[in-house]
Amino acid sequence: MTGYAKMTAARSVRNVLSNWGGFFFTAVIGFFLAPYVLRKLGTTPYGVWVLLASLVGYLGLLDLGVRSAVTKFIASYHSAGNHEGASAMKSAALFMFTVAGFLAISLAVGISPFVDRIFTIPPELETTARIVIVVCAANIAVALIGGVYGGILAARHRFDLLNLVDVALVIARSTAIVVALEAKHGIVSLAVIQLLSSTSQMLLIRTLSFQAYPEAVTTMQQAFCTENIRKLFSFGLISSSIHILGAVAHNSALIIIGSLLPVALVTYFSIAQSLTEYARTLMSGISQTITPMVGAMDGAQQSNSVGRVFVDGTRYANLVILPIVATFIVRGESFISLWMGAEYSKLSGQILVILSISLWAMAGYQICTSIMIGLGKHRGMVPIFGFEALANIGLSISLISVIGVIGAAWGALIPRLIVALILSVMYAKKVLLISFGEYYLNAIVRPIIAILPFAVVSYGLDELWLAKNLVVFFLQVTLVFPVAMAGIWIFALEPAERITCVRTAKRLGNFKVS
Repeated sequence: MTGYAKMTAARSVRNVLSNWGGFFFTAVIGFFLAPYVLRKLGTTPYGVWVLLASLVGYLGLLDLGVRSAVTKFIASYHSAGNHEGASAMKSAALFMFTVAGFLAISLAVGISPFVDRIFTIPPELETTARIVIVVCAANIAVALIGGVYGGILAARHRFDLLNLVDVALVIARSTAIVVALEAKHGIVSLAVIQLLSSTSQMLLIRTLSFQAYPEAVTTMQQAFCTENIRKLFSFGLISSSIHILGAVAHNSALIIIGSLLPVALVTYFSIAQSLTEYARTLMSGISQTITPMVGAMDGAQQSNSVGRVFVDGTRYANLVILPIVATFIVRGESFISLWMGAEYSKLSGQILVILSISLWAMAGYQICTSIMIGLGKHRGMVPIFGFEALANIGLSISLISVIGVIGAAWGALIPRLIVALILSVMYAKKVLLISFGEYYLNAIVRPIIAILPFAVVSYGLDELWLAKNLVVFFLQVTLVFPVAMAGIWIFALEPAERITCVRTAKRLGNFKVS
């Protein structure tokens, strides 16, 4: 391994650990906050809140892929020492996002009068829903502008700073939510709190991005440079297509359910989906670091080993996510009963099983997409995402009419398996020249075999020792987790990786002793 590769690997490990640390803190807060918000709002208002947030979230697609372009170009320009090019990208991106933010608010104002015709919202919540849509759109506008500064920090591999800001804002936002709900305020207050939080986040990240890359300056002349805008838009348009199609595939379920079924059923689906979202963030802790890493490798002419990054990155992502997936599948109903209440356990638990399989399939798909964006080879991913989005919507609508809300989960799973296990791997083979056999064996089969003993023991434990509260549940998971670690050690790690783990453990042990 070259010195550059070692430095890149070490930096990636630091970024992944930082992402996971931020995720863990955010997930713990969200875990305890979600049932509290549900109890304070009630099933139907909570479903309306989730539904509107999902709808307005589509306005974030006005990103047009520019943030990923910012990360890609600035990572490449910085590694090549081209600070002028980085400054041009930053200036043009800020201009584009400012325009997109105003457009998001305008679209929300236009949509809000018709919200009662789109969804089956109770009459007493219609005015509230219209206000929430506009406030949430303003939140999206602020987040779009902040995305430029976040892209710069990501390009400079400063995920530690991004996560530090996230943690601080999660504390402030969660505290404000509790105060608002205790004062009997509703979902309008939640929307305003989100807007204030995003504004604070944008200002903090802006300051930190200046410190992380002071050579990247903003000028009005570069902001209006049509060549820079065209370059960003050309790259970003492809990324945007991927993001739009991915969002349709990932988020369409709530919209379809809210349109075809009583809005209360959105709550049951969102409970299961929120759990998989927490877990998906763990994978993002790996995949988010890959785009700037691969972009820097490409800029430094070190892209010949990216195929190895794909195989190993998918294997690591699967090893991280599979213990959670196994727990969701064999113990999901028990967990939801303890977390949200027994009335939600059966239906939400059934949905969770299906969404958990989709979550597992997402691992390699997400890694592949991040690599292709980093290399600028993501155009070929567009038809793959397009197939998933169209198949997802068509199957979900058809299956919901037959089997109800669970049909939305099946409508998401079936296309996901096809694109994740077949289509994206075929494209990766074409671009990265990987071996099918090596990928499926090392990235897919070995992690599954490694986690099977953990799944079996978890199932037996749930049958023999029913947890009475969340403390006992997490204690049980902790007691069984060494089985997962043993399986990973035996079946999923390479000999060199075992040696590295032992050496790292020894260094940590010596550090503690001293």
